[in-house]
Order: sequence, then structure tokens, then C-alpha cells
Amino acid sequence: MVLTESSVAGWLTTAFPDISSNLIAAAIGGALVWAVTRVVRRVKLFRARRFWRAMGSRQPFIVLGAPDAEALRRWEKTGMVGKGDILALVEVESQLRRLGFTGRIIEAKELPPHDLMSDLVLIGGPDGNTVTKTMLKALGDRISYGFGEARPDQATPLRDNRAGEEFSPAPDPDTGDPVEDYGLIVRSANPLAPGSAEIVILAGCWGYGTAAAAEMLDESKLLRRWPRSGKFEAVVKTSVVQGVYCKTEVQDVRAIS
Repeated sequence: MVLTESSVAGWLTTAFPDISSNLIAAAIGGALVWAVTRVVRRVKLFRARRFWRAMGSRQPFIVLGAPDAEALRRWEKTGMVGKGDILALVEVESQLRRLGFTGRIIEAKELPPHDLMSDLVLIGGPDGNTVTKTMLKALGDRISYGFGEARPDQATPLRDNRAGEEFSPAPDPDTGDPVEDYGLIVRSANPLAPGSAEIVILAGCWGYGTAAAAEMLDESKLLRRWPRSGKFEAVVKTSVVQGVYCKTEVQDVRAIS
């Protein structure tokens, strides 16, 4: 008797009937996992594209803030940018590039006044980014979240003007380093050119919150909650472990009329 591949397979199936049923079940299970994973990725991509489509097609300015303190300028004459802002920049650029868009990176103090009416992605809070400060002031009471008074050697707290509450990063009692941070996300019409441009603000109390806010723009737990109008404000909270942010959660999402 000559053994062939088909005869061996037939013999195995007859001798071990559970083998065929297990193989079929495994194949079906694998196909289902592949299909569900593909659908989830496509839905996530669709939501991300819907978020960035209008701005991305117009090549927005990505505006970084930079402190002008003389003490810092002694170390680097071209200026310095916080690590959290750089991480946020990398995240925003990555999201835009994946969708086929590009942005123009510029420092806040170098943005010409007429470009304040362009599409803008603002990285950093009002203390470090003057354009963020300008836009938050121009938005006024159209948004309910903002930043409280600056405090020496402390992060400026995030403030819920509607409820009168403040959110301030909790420090480690031993080292004084942050163990959590808050970030604000605002997506709105540009208040200086509401009919032709939009803005996205990514601002944390510390840089951890800024970076976490940027990362959330690519997360379903935020994208599935943003309103149909596309204009919203959101607060995220992130844990900080050994100088690294993690476990970011969406605290609140509110539509902007």
C-alpha cells in the first residue's frame, strides 16, 4: 500500500475525529478574530480621519510654546521646549502622517499675526504658549474649562468654570514629583476666523497632561464620545510613574455650541 498525503489525512480524521472538529473550530475562531480586529481598526481610522479631515487637508500650523526665561537661555540660545510638548508634537505628527496629512511646525513667538486666523494645533498651556493664551481668552465663556491662577513652583491648575472646581496634579508626599496630571483638549472653530479655520488645543497642567491629551486624540474612548458637531472640550487625567505618564482616562467631554 502506498501512503499518500490524502490517505494519511483521511486515516487521521477517521482515527481521531476530534482533530478535524478542533481544526475547523480553530480556523473559524481565527477568521472571526481577524475580521473583528480589521473592523475595529477601520472604525478607529474612520473616526480619526473624521477628526482631522478638515484641518489636515488645509495643512495646519502646529504651534509650540517655549519659555523665555533667561536662566534657560544660558543653556541653549535657540530656546528650549518641554519634553511633554515634544511628545505631544510627535504624536500629532504621527496621527496626521498616518492619514496622509502634514502640519507646519512653528514656535508661538514666530507665528505671524495674520496666521492667527489659520488652522492651528496648539501644544501647551497658556503659561508656556502665548497663542494658547490668546485663543482661550478669545473663546471666553464658549468653553467651560480653562486654567486657574499661576502659582510659584507649582503647576497651574485646570479649572471647571461651570462647577467652580479646580483640578491640580497631586504630588508625591516624599519627593514632590507629580503622580498624576490633567490635560485639556479643545476642538473648536478658530474664534478669530470662525468661518474658515479651526483650532485644537492640547494643554496640560504639566507636560504629562499635554502629551496624554495628544495621545487621546487617537483613542476610541475619546473619539466615540465626541459630539456630532465636532466641536468639544474634554478633560483627561493621567497617572505619572517614574516620570512617565500612563493609564490616561477621559474625565469629561462637553459639546461646544
